[in-house]
Amino acid sequence: MFEAWGLLFNGLAAASEPSILLAIFIGSVIGLFIGALPGLGPTAGVAILLPVAVGFDGTAAIAALGAVYYGAQYGGAVTAILLGIPGDASATMTVIDGYQLAKQGKAGPALGISIAASFVGGLIGLLLLTAFATTIARAAIAFGPIEMTALMIFSLSLVSVLGGRDPIKAGVSLFGGLWIGTIGLDPIMGVPRFEFGSIYLFDGIEFSILAVGLFGLAEMYATAPLSEDETNRARFRFRELLPNVRETLRCWRELISGSLIGFFVGVLPGAGATAATMISYAFAKRFAKNPERFGKGAMEGVAAPEAANNSASYGNMIPMFALGIPGSGTTAVLMGGLLMIGLQPGPMLFQTQSTFVWTIFGSFYIGNLALVAITILLTPILATAAFVKPGFLFPAVMSIVMFGIYSIDNSMFQVLLAIGFGVVGYIMMKLDYPPVPLVLGMILGPILERGIRRTLIGSDGDVGVFFQSPIALVIFALTAALIILPWWMNRRARHAPADHPELTPKVGP
Repeated sequence: MFEAWGLLFNGLAAASEPSILLAIFIGSVIGLFIGALPGLGPTAGVAILLPVAVGFDGTAAIAALGAVYYGAQYGGAVTAILLGIPGDASATMTVIDGYQLAKQGKAGPALGISIAASFVGGLIGLLLLTAFATTIARAAIAFGPIEMTALMIFSLSLVSVLGGRDPIKAGVSLFGGLWIGTIGLDPIMGVPRFEFGSIYLFDGIEFSILAVGLFGLAEMYATAPLSEDETNRARFRFRELLPNVRETLRCWRELISGSLIGFFVGVLPGAGATAATMISYAFAKRFAKNPERFGKGAMEGVAAPEAANNSASYGNMIPMFALGIPGSGTTAVLMGGLLMIGLQPGPMLFQTQSTFVWTIFGSFYIGNLALVAITILLTPILATAAFVKPGFLFPAVMSIVMFGIYSIDNSMFQVLLAIGFGVVGYIMMKLDYPPVPLVLGMILGPILERGIRRTLIGSDGDVGVFFQSPIALVIFALTAALIILPWWMNRRARHAPADHPELTPKVGP
């Protein structure tokens, strides 16, 4: 471990060369705007820049692509807070409390805590990446289909925390998301499912389309009829965009827990930053002193997912660099960039290209620090939308959203699909159905399905194989505790007056 820190200092020195610093700056700015543009996100941003970046020096190319990745993680929070539209999938949880804060006139403090959380989460993720890259990569490879199945079941059980007040409506929303996740070609057999005769649905539904429609367009449909006086407008001054030390320190539990959860979930191939943000948000709400504040504008509800989001982006790097296994769609594109410059990711990369690896790690540290200043300086440009009248704002935002969605695969069908999900989101909003369980089901459902089916194929249909892994058993036990404990505590609270008459309030003299 001490050798790793020595190598890191050498990498920081190498990453301070002007060409690499310029690559970090350009990548960070591009990533910030791509993250803020609904419908794109880090994967699309890295893919768009890939052909251009690989034309540069190999180290500068990967440093720029990495900066696009974590820059997009910063930028996704901007539109999530100001407009209620997640710039990318991993910013979905930030919308829940961030947009409520903006409607309460606290957009500035919300943006400030998101920047602080992004920096803290990124820094903790980088420190863990430096200290445990090889060790954690070896541990992550132990998570096969059985363990990933257990982890996804645990994640789905978080609907008990994220589902709001009505568990029946939360369950309906969750199963709706699970169904949406099955649309497209069967991952094992290759047979079309629920495509309704449309070839556009063979590849399934892009998550960014659902997120933009369900959160962004639905909110716009709901607020469009309101007059200027009836609409709660976000107001802030530039000074308020600066991270507030007091607010940041008050959220220290959420910052640390979110960063740790984000990193270790990010290490697991296939889990991704979105799952990390959901787990960290649910964890923060479960152990909060006043959980009822979540969903109504809690700073902790912004701090936890934003810290997890940025920490997970560095956790994703471990399986890619150390094992040659991309942990997410974005790292899969990054791995393609490594292959294009003639490098083979895997355990030997740390031995044969040690200088390159630690220079890239050093560029991550520089980029994470630089993004704090860049985000603060550029956020007002994006935040000017908060001062535009709704009559001008909504058409402009709709145009940006439609452009972002259309650019995914140049398909008007996807645009119409997003509009349709906006209608679904509006109806859910009016009927008080929580949208987060639907998102949870759509993201984690396909991963759970693949894990179950591959495991059963390998075991010839023996279900008992799921209980032969010690790791899976521990995760299943945690899942049972998460489901049973809240039910038991609520039941105990309801029966307390009957069981203990002395606790029943007296009426009259």
